[in-house]
Amino acid sequence: MKKILISLLLCGILLPAQAQTQEKTVALEPSDRYLNFPIDRSGDKVKARIILGEEVLDEFTLKLARTREETDFWTFFRTDRYQGQDVSVEVDQPSLREQTMGLIHADATFPGQDSLYREAYRQQLHFSSQRGWNNDPNGLVYEKGTYHLFYQHNPYGWNWGNMHWGHAVSKDLIHWEERANALFTPTHEQMAFSGSAAIADENSSGFTKNGVHPIVAAYTRTGVGENLALSYDGGQTFESFDGNPVVEHDGRDPKIFWYEPGGHWVMVVYDESHTRKIAGGESARLYQHAIYTSPDLKDWQYQSAVSGFFECPELLKMPVKGQPGTSKWVMYGADGKYMVGTFNGKEFTVEQPLTKYEHGGAFYASQMYNNTPDGRPIQIGWFQITTENMPFNQCMTIPMKLTLEYKKGQYLLNPSPVKELSKLHDQTHVFEDKLLTGEDRFKAPVAGELLHLTAEFELGDAHRLGLNINGYKLTYNHLRGDFNGVHYKIPHDQPLKIEVVVDRSSMEVFVNDGELYFAEPHDNVKAEKTLEVFSNGGGESAKSFLKRLEVHRMQSIWK
Repeated sequence: MKKILISLLLCGILLPAQAQTQEKTVALEPSDRYLNFPIDRSGDKVKARIILGEEVLDEFTLKLARTREETDFWTFFRTDRYQGQDVSVEVDQPSLREQTMGLIHADATFPGQDSLYREAYRQQLHFSSQRGWNNDPNGLVYEKGTYHLFYQHNPYGWNWGNMHWGHAVSKDLIHWEERANALFTPTHEQMAFSGSAAIADENSSGFTKNGVHPIVAAYTRTGVGENLALSYDGGQTFESFDGNPVVEHDGRDPKIFWYEPGGHWVMVVYDESHTRKIAGGESARLYQHAIYTSPDLKDWQYQSAVSGFFECPELLKMPVKGQPGTSKWVMYGADGKYMVGTFNGKEFTVEQPLTKYEHGGAFYASQMYNNTPDGRPIQIGWFQITTENMPFNQCMTIPMKLTLEYKKGQYLLNPSPVKELSKLHDQTHVFEDKLLTGEDRFKAPVAGELLHLTAEFELGDAHRLGLNINGYKLTYNHLRGDFNGVHYKIPHDQPLKIEVVVDRSSMEVFVNDGELYFAEPHDNVKAEKTLEVFSNGGGESAKSFLKRLEVHRMQSIWK
């Protein structure tokens, strides 16, 4: 039986009048991996913190269930690093009953672990955290054979809050293993907001120790500024840089990378520090991506800014498809709108103004990987999908490779699923050469909630053609020249290709290798499972031609 030490009386009426907290000390056994908390989503929010000796390990708010019967789900604090030691839990609510505090316990498992990754609405092709809320991907970096995915995480609640950096790792960008949170909230006022990570392998910073080049995380510590944290053990633990904050301004979300031609580091960060004059002599705040440079990651100098963006900046150099030897720089923001231009290490010069990237509306705050082994520009975004009545909320997009092409007088930033997605292919079905006339429909004898499919059409004289996947319609209107309401005109002699990744709660759609991209929620669990190709409009003789439909049933990413 576990040894539980109660360091304060738990009955509120017996606490001294001046006491504002209740404290419970848990002696962790060598086998304990989780300190478990019961959550009542409709309960009152209380402040809590976990303490080891004099050190505050974590400080957070949560809706603590008062009884086991009121518990909607259980969440946890990972105790792997503290096994065999005593940790204390303080709750800023003296009226809690002894029964409530008694529910907090340590164990080798957490309640609900037996159904982990098999919950009704757990995405099976997209990463989501085991418990709690996630939003922005952070610190995407490749190191020694491992892709790191850090992310904004509320481990103690279903809604946004308590921003930590969650952490997951993968060898192939597809199968993910969630690890303990990487960055914590030492106070309620200083959360670990979004940022990026890089490997300080140039040793321009002097951070290398014993031959180990650390993962350097650059992140916004709310109320403080842009901070650095260093990890010498593959992202398992981080230590704060003594010189923090390295940038103080009104902004957030630093993206750092090494700029080889100039031999210096670059930080692109969202900034609201600057203003402009408007009518009447008033000042209006500018929403910008500011550019800073540093020789050593420690001392940063402001260089320039580009207006028109909001949050989560990205800046990267990309080759132009079909133009050997030609590259352009792309800058984009949280909503995926991007500009194309040149960059000299200090200033970004705009050549193409804001261009829309995603058309579904559930895509936000994407980030590119630093240091990919093959140089591929790989992106992951926050997929804004609400999962009601689940112990987790939101997920990530699938990893995508970006391509920049010049077409019809503009640069297009095109995403497509990474090639590694094919590792999940299970049963494959191929259907070819289907002529559709009038109101014809081809109903494929395969359907489901986990699919990866590609349909290739030759345009005829039918007004509309497309796919119906579990009630989710994708329609190209040949007459008007639009795809699902987005202007997109295809010449008569060119094909139409629609690629779709179908998961339990979502659709990701790539038209003609990403010239259009849609990320949208869709309930494929409750939907009637169907896969139809349709063609209509233009009369009984109007026709379209399905050249090829390739459908893969998919395995889960969760082992």
